[in-house]
Amino acid sequence: MRYMDGMVVVAARLGLREMASALAEGPARSNMNDLHRETLKVGGTLPERILPVSVLKKGHNNANITPLHTAAINPNVKILERLRTVEPNINIPDTNNWYTIHYAAACEGPEPLKFLVKYGAAPSCLTKQHETPLHAAARAGRNENIKILLEALAKLETTDGDTPTISPGKSMINARTRGGDTALCLAVKNQRLDAVNALLAHKTVLVDHPTSTTQNKMTPLMLACSLGNLPIAECLITHGAVIMARDHKKRTALSYAVINGQEHCAAMLLAKGADFLKGDSSGNTPAHYASAYGWLECLQLLAGVDPSCLKQENHWKLTPLSIAYLKGHYGIVRWLLEEKSDFVDINGKDMEGVTLLSSLLRYADEDCQSDLADQIKFLMSRGADCSIVDGMGNTIMHVFAGLSIRIRQPGDSSQAGMTEKDYRTCFEEIMQHGGDVEAKNQSGESPLYIALQSANLLLFKWMLQYVRDIRKTLTSQWSPDFNLLHALLELPMKVWSNAGFRRGQSAPTQLLYDVSSIINDILLKHCNGEVDSWLREPDLEGLQPVIQAARSYSTTISPYTCQASRVKIFCDYVTNLLMWACQLCPDCLTMASVPQRTPNGFSVPQDSTTLVYLALNVHLESGSLQLLKQTIQLAIEKKKLRELLELRGPDGYGLVISALRTNPEAVRLILRITKEHGCTEGVHNAVLVHGPAPEHGERKLLNKSLAMLMVEMKKFELINELQLSQKDWAHCDADGDNLWHYAARTQDLRAIELFRFIESKGVPIKPNNQDSTPLHEAVQTCDCSANSVLEPIEWLAANYPQVTRDTFGRTPLHYAFASRSQLIESSLADGLRDPIAVVSILSRTMNKQQLDWADCNGNTVLHLAAFKNANICAVTLLRKGASVNVRNKDGNSPLAVAVLNGRQAVALTLIQADSNVTEQVFFPKTTPPDIDLWKWKGAKEEKSEAKVSTIPAQIIANGGDWEAMVYVLMDALGTNLTSLVQMIDASLKECHFNLANQLTKSLQVRLLGKKLSTSDYNLVLTFAEHCRGELVENGVEHAVLHRLYAVGGEVMNDGVSLPLEAAVRHGKWALYKHFKARAGKAWTSLRPSLPTMGPLRNAVLYLSEVKDTFAESVVRELASLPHFRFAALLIAS
Repeated sequence: MRYMDGMVVVAARLGLREMASALAEGPARSNMNDLHRETLKVGGTLPERILPVSVLKKGHNNANITPLHTAAINPNVKILERLRTVEPNINIPDTNNWYTIHYAAACEGPEPLKFLVKYGAAPSCLTKQHETPLHAAARAGRNENIKILLEALAKLETTDGDTPTISPGKSMINARTRGGDTALCLAVKNQRLDAVNALLAHKTVLVDHPTSTTQNKMTPLMLACSLGNLPIAECLITHGAVIMARDHKKRTALSYAVINGQEHCAAMLLAKGADFLKGDSSGNTPAHYASAYGWLECLQLLAGVDPSCLKQENHWKLTPLSIAYLKGHYGIVRWLLEEKSDFVDINGKDMEGVTLLSSLLRYADEDCQSDLADQIKFLMSRGADCSIVDGMGNTIMHVFAGLSIRIRQPGDSSQAGMTEKDYRTCFEEIMQHGGDVEAKNQSGESPLYIALQSANLLLFKWMLQYVRDIRKTLTSQWSPDFNLLHALLELPMKVWSNAGFRRGQSAPTQLLYDVSSIINDILLKHCNGEVDSWLREPDLEGLQPVIQAARSYSTTISPYTCQASRVKIFCDYVTNLLMWACQLCPDCLTMASVPQRTPNGFSVPQDSTTLVYLALNVHLESGSLQLLKQTIQLAIEKKKLRELLELRGPDGYGLVISALRTNPEAVRLILRITKEHGCTEGVHNAVLVHGPAPEHGERKLLNKSLAMLMVEMKKFELINELQLSQKDWAHCDADGDNLWHYAARTQDLRAIELFRFIESKGVPIKPNNQDSTPLHEAVQTCDCSANSVLEPIEWLAANYPQVTRDTFGRTPLHYAFASRSQLIESSLADGLRDPIAVVSILSRTMNKQQLDWADCNGNTVLHLAAFKNANICAVTLLRKGASVNVRNKDGNSPLAVAVLNGRQAVALTLIQADSNVTEQVFFPKTTPPDIDLWKWKGAKEEKSEAKVSTIPAQIIANGGDWEAMVYVLMDALGTNLTSLVQMIDASLKECHFNLANQLTKSLQVRLLGKKLSTSDYNLVLTFAEHCRGELVENGVEHAVLHRLYAVGGEVMNDGVSLPLEAAVRHGKWALYKHFKARAGKAWTSLRPSLPTMGPLRNAVLYLSEVKDTFAESVVRELASLPHFRFAALLIAS
């Protein structure tokens, strides 16, 4: 019932009025109005008064059908007539463009359709799917409506005479829907025999007009035969349908009858002479389709007419027998082989030369392997020949050898795969029917070779029993790329990794990967002289058998749910196998891979590897180091331990350093064994000379000892395993760092014990090449967060309290505020930090002079505290006597740094500490670009000047919360008029006019009615340059300007008015008028400030940029003044 409320429209379009009525009364009742429901009833009673809105009411969730549409499927035309009196336009569309006439075409009676046609409803109107009313009538099987519509459409397509103006192929009568169906096709698909007869009675209807290409251009006859509607098919043939017409894929009506198992239609077509020996576009005949779809009766029918159809091949050379077998229709196969054996060939080949038996094996998956033995027996019993080769020279045994068969173990409830007995049975059957384990295909590969490469060990063992000369076969070249031992030693890993040999995530049994019997019983017996040379021989990649197997073993992973005991069994087996090879050829212990060979014989440079390096990290061993232990133990027995330890790994590092980088637990093993056997030299004091090679460039010199690497990786527990001399303990790296520096960088709680250990070894504590002490390193690697480890810093500061400076002039305390990289990259302003915990520790041992030490940039620790807004640290440093007046190389004091970087808290602290608040602030210099930008040689060289401000000006420029700082600053300034003027100038530049008003008030008070003496600041000019609004009589801008006049500011001095020039240049005409009025009688004496400057020039420049009528009047006005007449003449000229 969930979707039934939207099915009213579906029933209505099919003309199922009673069903539509039941749905409207039931599930869809809330979606329809009463008029919908009454119009669907034959005896429905319409209300006396019907509103137009009710007639056009849209049905919810039903394509917006209205009562007009439901009335159209009611054979009682009086209902539709009544609705027309309310709504004259009765032929209206729904959401899918189904007009009223479409619904009338599906009506069980013709009267509504006649009524609509009479009143002008177009029979050619289309839905969104390009369906005409004729399509709707044909689908619903309304033959009377079909006749009416055919007549109406014919009238539209004829002239005054009876001759049609449109050919039948383009006529609306034969038009296709968007889905590709004609009206006749829809009548056939819906099996409307009366509708088919009604359509075919009209001369314009084309009996063989097919569907569109998207539907394979099927004719109505094909549709009828595929549906098995014999009466319609006979009707179509009676009206001239072509029996042998072909669709887009060259299939005939007979093909479709057979595909769908319509035997009676196929018999009718055959009786009428249908040709069933011609294939379609793929060469498939009806016999092929009968075999493919499993219709034995149809195939028997065809064979009864002409049994030669069973011999025909399609374009892939497949016969009906092959197709039936591949599709699993064994009843047809049995009938063909038993009843029609004279017409089928069980050894027939397809276009690739593949026989039926070969196809069976190629497409056999795990699910059908359980039936494989019975199927092979069946085909063998019917004469299948296993010696036949395909186009690539492969026999049945070649194909069988490459199958990954899952051997089902006793007690396994799964039916997938096959038992070992069935597997052996399949092999024996093939051998008895022409199989050969030594036959070569075109690639020179035998089934014996393929079985081993496919890791089919059981099959390989069975095949060896059929080898005629086993020594000759095994000693001959196994492959151009590798030898027999490569394949045998790697086989266990192949089996373990191949999901085809196991079920789910369980591990394969040892039976499937145990190559020991082959090695011991066959290789050592028949090829003993060659085994040693095989173990030394590299493959195409340059890997010897042991190294290749070890590499494969080290990368093999275990199934997720595999039991640990099964993994242990596998690891034990592989380790013993590799140790057997090394026992036989001890050189395998120290053998290194060789450069890879290309097919052309050239060598490709690559990093070499060895067995011991591969044993460092084996996934399956889970840290047990089983292979590594046995490799070292065997090396000891063979007196090759020293040679083993001197080997270099793929990255060029020694064994112990490589172990530390890949598996630190292996380091403990190596260190203990070397101590036990007196081989510590070169191991315990190993040195990493160079770092990894970058993509471009030289390797960096490191000179790190093994002890340094251990500390760097925080493997402190390994330090005690080292046996070093005093010289080795005191080793320094390329940067001059010793163990103290490495230990100081660890930021670990265990570092204190490490310090004591290093101290006990007599390692001197000294600075490195940059004069950086361990305390420097400990501080600069500490991020000084709440979770930082401070114990190492505290221990070093307490035990080695001497305060030193590094090459950059920095004490350890400098690095409390920023790391070395931040200091080098001049990114001090990035991020905030208040490292009071570190500062309190380090400042205990520093005097006032040391606190004021500046680094190479001139920054003291107080400067750095200002950079990082470290207010608590700043208070602490000031309390300990740090100077506030030291300037860095930029010329900035700590207060200037705080103000410049917006560090309000520190700035307030420094002001309260009597910092000089009148000092200048120097902005950092911009770094020139690394690349030389192109410049015109004639371009004027401009020298960039350092931008300079003052502390008061910068405080005001910071804005926001800094405005409150102004009053603190005013209190600190006292009677300092210069700083007050600076602040007024800054407030005007930042357009803070309320602040400027307060400051000018303070200035007036301090001047006591006097005028401001000559200053570097022209405040009226600054006002003119930065005033953005109009001068309102009672506005703050107006008040500020007049206060500036009151303290001595003037518009004109000696006939020059710089404020006026600024106002004109920026088009501030309210200011222009004000300044003119302020000038009074002096206006006529106005002159330019410089010969190349002046208000007239500025007015002309502004007018060139902005079309302004007032600017034009200003130009004329200024040009009339005495001092501008000559300039006016030049402009006019």
